[in-house]
Amino acid sequence: MIGIALRRIDIQLSFCGRVVQDGVLMPGMSVVNAPGLVIDGLLRGPTDVLHLHIPNEIIAECGRYMESRGTAELPSGPSSARDPAIERLGMALLEADEFGSAFGSLYADSISIAIVTRLLDTARKRNHSERPKASGLAKWRLKRALDYIDGNLGEAVSLADLASATGLTRMHFAAQFRGATGLRPHDYLLRRRIERAQTMLRYSNNSILDVALQVGFQTQAHFTSTFRRFVGEPPNAWRRAQNIGP
Repeated sequence: MIGIALRRIDIQLSFCGRVVQDGVLMPGMSVVNAPGLVIDGLLRGPTDVLHLHIPNEIIAECGRYMESRGTAELPSGPSSARDPAIERLGMALLEADEFGSAFGSLYADSISIAIVTRLLDTARKRNHSERPKASGLAKWRLKRALDYIDGNLGEAVSLADLASATGLTRMHFAAQFRGATGLRPHDYLLRRRIERAQTMLRYSNNSILDVALQVGFQTQAHFTSTFRRFVGEPPNAWRRAQNIGP
């Protein structure tokens, strides 16, 4: 079973009683659970995960194809970094229901196989890579950084502010934050602002400009372009698609 995070998730995961993840999963991170493993999760907030149940025969077939390129394995556990390609494939798979019965199954199977092969190739490259990766933030430092961001989404937040909140220099904080989340601090800040904006657009009658200002954007134009980049459509169109709002 493959779980793909589609939003920021604060979770503690245990495999057969052993904690394998205690912190944040970012969109595009995945968790692989092999047959026979008992998995327990403690969620500390909202969650949005796409689960794929993959027959062992599919993994074996992909593995045989990749044998000439090195050993292919799909190790159990959470991924160590965010993969934007996996995130996009997961979002594309959600659209399978929009296809007719003649093509929906083929579409879903094709995207699912693409996800499996992507994870297999990533695992193979990781096993053969010798380049050391930047260590992630300590859990308490990461929590301080995330709490600071969430508490100041409507304000100007600089790299120096975040580094100061965690007791690190800007250079060390930026490298370790990316090692822990797979995102640069500024990209994470923008993503959280857009997530907050989506909540406000869904549950309030505030204008687009009011929402933009309340989540820290200086202009509606910048907010609209950033929203489109993360969500795939402008805020007005997204709000109408929810069948809510003014």
